[in-house]
Parts: sequence; C-alpha cells; structure tokens
Amino acid sequence: VLALLFYPSLLSGQILSKDERQILQLQDQRSLGDGSLVLYLSSPDRLLRARAAIALANIQDSSTVVALVPLLRDVDPSVRAATAFALGQIGGSSFQNDLIGSLHNERDSKVLGRILEALGKCGNAPALDSLVALSTSAQYLPKQPTALSVARFALRNVKSERSIWLCFDLLGDPDAAVRSGALYALWRSAPSGVVDVEISKRRELLAKLASDKNVDVRMQLVTLLGRTKSGDAIDLLKRIEVGENKNHEWRVEVQLVRSLGAFVPSNTGLLHRLVGFLNSKNDHVRISTLLTITGLPQEIIALSDERELIHQELVRIVQTDKSAPPSVKAEAIVALGKHFGEAIASLKELYHDEHATLLLKSKILETVSLRMEREDLEFLIEKLDEDSTRVAMAAWDFIRRELTQAGLKTIGGDTTYWKDIAGSLQSKGRKSLQRRDMGITTLVANAFGDSSVYGLIRRSGDSNAVLEDLMAAYAKLSSPNDVEAMQAVIDALGKVGNASVVPTLEKGLADADRTVAVGAAAALKRVTGKDYSEKLPKASKPEYSDYDWEALEQIKENQQVVVHTVKGDITLQLLKTDAPFTVLSFVKLTRRKFFDGLNFHRVVPNFVIQGGDPRGDGWGGPGYSIRTEVSLVNYERGYCGIASAGRDTEGCQFFITHVPTPHLDGRYTIFAKVVRGMENADRIQVGDKILDVKMVP
Repeated sequence: VLALLFYPSLLSGQILSKDERQILQLQDQRSLGDGSLVLYLSSPDRLLRARAAIALANIQDSSTVVALVPLLRDVDPSVRAATAFALGQIGGSSFQNDLIGSLHNERDSKVLGRILEALGKCGNAPALDSLVALSTSAQYLPKQPTALSVARFALRNVKSERSIWLCFDLLGDPDAAVRSGALYALWRSAPSGVVDVEISKRRELLAKLASDKNVDVRMQLVTLLGRTKSGDAIDLLKRIEVGENKNHEWRVEVQLVRSLGAFVPSNTGLLHRLVGFLNSKNDHVRISTLLTITGLPQEIIALSDERELIHQELVRIVQTDKSAPPSVKAEAIVALGKHFGEAIASLKELYHDEHATLLLKSKILETVSLRMEREDLEFLIEKLDEDSTRVAMAAWDFIRRELTQAGLKTIGGDTTYWKDIAGSLQSKGRKSLQRRDMGITTLVANAFGDSSVYGLIRRSGDSNAVLEDLMAAYAKLSSPNDVEAMQAVIDALGKVGNASVVPTLEKGLADADRTVAVGAAAALKRVTGKDYSEKLPKASKPEYSDYDWEALEQIKENQQVVVHTVKGDITLQLLKTDAPFTVLSFVKLTRRKFFDGLNFHRVVPNFVIQGGDPRGDGWGGPGYSIRTEVSLVNYERGYCGIASAGRDTEGCQFFITHVPTPHLDGRYTIFAKVVRGMENADRIQVGDKILDVKMVP
C-alpha cells in the first residue's frame, strides 16, 4: 500500500512529472546527480521525499546516511518507512541508535516493520539485545516483523539466547503468520544448543504445532526440527509425517524428506521412511527424496538393510517408470551412480541412446564425475567438445571434480599418462574457447583457473599456451553480454598468470562495466602486487537504458499478464510502481513474443521455478542488462523476481517463489506477483514449456 503512494502520476495514468523522471533516471544511473537527488529529501512534496529515499536505497551510497536519518522523524509515515528501508539497504553501524530510538517513538505498524527489517539487515549484537529488551515491554511492536527481524540478524550469524527465547515465546501466538515467522527465525538461528534445549522443554507446544492448520507453520516447524540435535526431534517428525499422510501438502513433505535425511546418518532406521517418499505422487517430493539420497554418505547406503530396496526403486525410476518426468529420472540417475557404482557402465550406454535428452546426458556426466576412476576421467574429457553446448558445459563443469588433488591421487598414473591428459585438456580448451560461447568460455576459464587443473597442465603441458588461449578469448568478449565470461577469464588470469597477462588485465581495468574493472584490479594486484584501486571508474553508468516514458506511462497500473504453460495458466500482476524499468522491459519483451516457446530451466522445490532464458540453460539474456530495482515489496509465496549474476545484471530470466523467501528481500528485483494459477506454478518442472505470454486487455 505504501509503495502505491510513490508514483501518483503512474497510478492515475498521467504523464510523469519532471521531478519523478529525474529521480527514476538518477536511480537507474546509480548517480546522486551532484547532490540533486539528496535535495529531494527536503522537498515539500512527501511523495518525492519517499521516492528519493527509495532511489537512495537502490544506490546504496553511505555518504547519504547523514541526510536520511532526520527523515526517520518525517511527518509522513510513507517517508519514514522508505527512509528506514534505505538505511537497511545501505547498512552500517553509524545509525543503529537512530533506528532503535525510532522503535521507541514510532507507532505506525508499517513503519515499525520497516525499522525492524532495517535493524535485522545491519544491526550488531547490542542492537539485537536492545530489540529483544524492547519487545518484552513494548506491546505496540508488531510481532511477525519482530520475528523476521531476529531471522535477519541470524542470517548474518548475529543471535543470542534471549532472541531465541523470544521466538519460542511467540510460538503460542494466535496469529499463524507470527508462529510461522518465529519458526523461521528459530531455524535460521540453528544449530544452537539453546534451540535444542528449548525444543525438549517445549515439546508439548511443538507437538500441537505439528498439526497446525497453517501449511507454513508446519513447513517451518519441520525445517527447524531438521536443524536440531534434540532427542525429541525425530518423534515430532514422525508425528508430522503421520498427519501429512492425510494432508499430502507437498511443501511440508519436501521439508520432511530433507529433515529425515539429516538424521539418517545417526539413525539409519529412518532410511525406510525416507525411501517411502519415492512413491509420492508429487514430483517435487520425489526429486527432493532423490537429492537427499544422493547426499547421504556412500557407506550409509552400502551397510543399510534398505540397500537392495533403494537399488530396485532407482532402477525402476530410470528404466521402467514411464510416468516419471525427465527431471525425476535425472536425479535418480545421479543417486544410482553414486551409491551403486556398478551401474555407471549401463549409464554410459544410456548416454549414447538416441532417446537420451540433454538433461539426462548432463546428469550422466555428473554421475561419472562422482566416481573418480581413470575410465571416468577419460569419458568426461571425450565429452568436453560435444556439439551440444549444454552437454559440453556440463563436462567442463564436472571435470574439475575429477581433477581435485584427491581425484588425481585416486586415479593414479605415470608421467606419460598425465602428459597426455594435460595435452587433451589444453586441446579441448582451445577448441571450446574458439566456440565463442559465453557459457562455455566461463566454465573453461573456471577450470583452467583451478589450481589442480592448471597445476596439472603446468607440470605436464604448455601452461603458457593456456594463458594465450584465455587472452585470445578475452579479446573477443565485450560487455554487457559477456560480463560473466569476462569476469571468469580475468579471475583465471589473476590466479595463474604471469607478467604476460598484465596488458589484458589492464584492458579489463578500463572496461565500462565496473564489475569487470573491479575484477581486473584484483587480478592485477595478485599478479603484480600493486594496488590499482585508484584507477577504477568512480561510477558505472548502465550500458543499456530505456527511458521510454511514454511506453511506461501507457502500462496500466496493476496490469496483468498470463503465462500460458504446458501445466496450465499462471496470471501475474505487474508491479509497475515498485520496479518501473523492469516492468517496462518485461512488457516490451512480451510484446516481441520473446518468452514464447521457452522452457523453465531451473526448479528448486520449496524455493523457486525459473524460466525466460532463450538458451534454456541459465546463461542466456535479452542482449542487454538492466539495473536491480529494490522496493518496499517483500518475497512472499508466488512473488516474481528477476534472476541475476550479481547486482545490476538483470535481464529476462524470471522466477516465481514457492514459499516466502525473506533472505532474497532487498537483493533481487520483485516485479510481479501471481494472482491466479499458483497451483499450476507448483506443478512446473525442469523442461516444461512456456507456450506464450500475453498481456491481459
């Protein structure tokens, strides 16, 4: 609601004022405008003051703190909320007493929530103590934001006995959002001996929460139990499992699988319960079970009475289960290969099957990389120059796993053997770099920058030739499209280079993209021992900007779009007031039919589904990058963000959250939310297609 106050002209469909345009443009350019942006903080127009504070939250310049702090006492609550948010984004300790003082004086619940959020993002241990002390005496403090504030402290490893006790006390609150928030804060505070003790002391309360009607409460409770060493945790998990046999809420079952898996090494009797989830009707649950099994130590499975049952189930999924989607089969392949090495030979045969998808081939390469035997290393090297970009990238990604110091020792071999391996790596690397693919270049650079891989080449091959190949590849890269590859090459040159790489790194130092320049400065210091920080550009103007004000104003407030997928329709409401340039980019791409026919390439159960990549492998973009746009919107279930490779590198890849994800708040742009069809979003798996994206008239 507060956010809608910031753009009155957008809300009413009128033309943006000159001041509104200037604030938005300065925010996008990461510029203070020679002080003009700060001057807006003293504007008589409350909307401009609030908008300027949000702009400063995005720019994150610590020099503006002095101008922001007085606005914590502004007459308008929207300005106070925006100011607190900005201070939390900028971070630091200089204004913590101001935030705490505001907690004593503020009475607006929304503003209090933003102050609590800011403290959680940047407060120190004394600030946490002050918050806990105040929460016990000030009944006006909103409880859920207080719990989330404790969670944000814990995310930075700032926690205390008193903060943990506070959250346990909140578990009896009648508001489900408070209970859920307190449980979230507790599992973020774990592992902790205090948490373990309190779980045992409050077993009766937790047993009651085990059958809570609210899904989020049960889900957060299960997550907490999986992070504790309390002797009561397993019994509570079993109680929840019995309840979920009736509820079949997949988000709770996913966490059950993960939490049971955490206890299997110390209680192998739980393995039978874990294996039972392989028969779930929900693919997220099955995938989570397979990932959990893969993550277990090999000796646990090898010595278990369930070994044969697990083997049969994995073989069934891989070979005969026609209902299992590729994403489920893919994870079953990895689990099968890790725990049953004798299956790797048949998996290599499956790799060459004409029906094997690129996803399955990539997972087979991952499986092969787990065993670290000579024949597996040679199999991976053979696939480094596969015609499929996705498969070649997987091979380069996993080759480093084989060539760790432990892997080299396990594989063994004489000087001649390793010289041949080094020669093959060098030859394949040169050929791969010549493909001029940003993703492959990044992974090749990562591999050659690894001390084990480069050390092998230095001892057995021509290491100077590798440096020459990397420098030749860098010369063909350009920002913003190739920024990730440029960063990877620069990092590799800095790790393994000599004086010959200095000219290439100096070229990177002058790059228009500041992230490339910063990386080049660090690499140069590593190679030469000199500090190049003074040569860095003071600011980085966007390589791409689109100040198409007319097009922006024509987008209706609360404009909806329908993402038509093979699993059903997902209707999004665009949040133009909170992420105007991101929404403008998304709408223009939609009208170009950019998203039509693309796949969802990443799905993490109980986290996100992600799509919108024209390459389909997570490395693609629209040909430009846009700035991160943070606002007073937080990540709840069904909120849509823009993926990035770091701040201000957003493009076209978007994700939808399965659950609330407070750790993403203030870090990733939120540009939309699901208003219909979340049940369809929940069904999406890797490879599912976006049929098209349409604007709702």
